[in-house]
Amino acid sequence: MKQNILVVDDHRENLIALEAILDGEGRNLVMAQSGNEALSLALKYDFALVLLDVQMPDMDGFEVAELMRKNNKTRHIPIIFVTALSKEQKYVFKGYECGAVDYLFKPIDQKILEAKVNVFLELDRQRKKLQQAVVQMKRLKDENERLLHALGEALIGADARGKVSFCNEAACALLRRPRDELVGKDIAALIFNDDTGKRRWEWKDSPLRQACQQGEGWKNEHSLYTQDEDGLVALSVRGNAINDDSGNFTGVVIVLRRADDENDVRDSRKDHRRHPRKKLFREMVVFDRSTGGNVGRLMNISLDGFKLFTRRELPHGEVLHMGMVLPDQIAGVNTISFDARVVWSEILDAPGEYQVGFQFMELTEITANVIENLMDKY
Repeated sequence: MKQNILVVDDHRENLIALEAILDGEGRNLVMAQSGNEALSLALKYDFALVLLDVQMPDMDGFEVAELMRKNNKTRHIPIIFVTALSKEQKYVFKGYECGAVDYLFKPIDQKILEAKVNVFLELDRQRKKLQQAVVQMKRLKDENERLLHALGEALIGADARGKVSFCNEAACALLRRPRDELVGKDIAALIFNDDTGKRRWEWKDSPLRQACQQGEGWKNEHSLYTQDEDGLVALSVRGNAINDDSGNFTGVVIVLRRADDENDVRDSRKDHRRHPRKKLFREMVVFDRSTGGNVGRLMNISLDGFKLFTRRELPHGEVLHMGMVLPDQIAGVNTISFDARVVWSEILDAPGEYQVGFQFMELTEITANVIENLMDKY
C-alpha cells in the first residue's frame, strides 16, 4: 500500500515544487493550503508524515501542530516544519515544543528533504509491520484459546516451574475446581499423587518433566490421583513439551482423563499398538476456527482431504476454516490450521449422524508435513 504524506502550504507554487521533489512510487501526496484543511485531512486519512509550513494566515503551522498533538488519531504523526523564518533558537525551540520532529529551512535542499522523508517513511513501514505482527499474534492466541476451550478432553498447561498456566473447561470439570483455583497451582500437588494421597514425585524430579525436557512425550503407566471433595480420582496423564522459537523448554501441555474412562491404563501401550488408528482418531476432533465449535471427529486423513463423523449436516461446497489439536507434538507443533471444502456428505443409520468428506483447499508446508507424519506413524 502507498504511504500518505500530507504537505501543507498556503502558496500553491510551493505545493507544486514539493510535489515535483517528493512524488514517487509507493507515495501518495495529499496537499492542503490551510491549517483547517490540513486538520480535516489528518483526521480522515492515515498519514506517515506531515510537511508543514510555519507561516500561514488564519492558523500558522505551530497552531496546527499543537492541535494535532491533542488528538489521539494524529498525535503520533511525525511533523517536519518547513519555514523561511529565522533560524534563531527561539523559533526552533517553539517548533519542537509544538511537536515537530525536524526542521527544514527554505530554500529547501532537495537531497536533504528526500533523505529526511525516506527516514520517516521507513519508520512508518516498521511501525506498521510491528502492528501487523501484534494483531497476528493476538489472533493466533485467541484462535488457540478457542480451540483449547472447545476441546472435549481435559487440558492443562504448566510452565517450566511446574505451575499451572492454563486449563480448559473440561479440566475444571474433571478436577472439580474453578479456573482461578487451578491457575498458579503446583502441578505435582494437583495430579502426582499415589492411591494413598501421598505425592509420588516433585515436579523437578518427575518423569513427565524429564521426558518433555528431552523432547519426548510422556504417559503414565500406573494411575496417578487427584483429590476432590469425594476423595481420590484416578487419572490417565499424557504430556508433551512446549518450546519457544529457539527450541528452549518452557513448559508442558497435559491431557487428563479419568482412569476408568480408559479400557485399562496399564495396558494402554499394548492397546495403542493393536488399534493405533482407531485410538488416534477417537482422540482427534476438528474445530471451526471462526467459532471454536466442534465440527466432528476425524475418521481418516490424507494429503488430499479427510473424512469426519459429525452430528450436523454440512452442505456440499461449504468452505470451513478448521483446526486440530494433535495427539502428540509433531514436527514441532501441537496444533494445525487449514481451510477445507465439503465434497460429499452421507447420512448414517442413526438419526442425526453423518460422515462427511472434505478436500483441503491449500496446505502450508508445515501442515502437510504434520499430515505426512500422522499417516506414517498411524
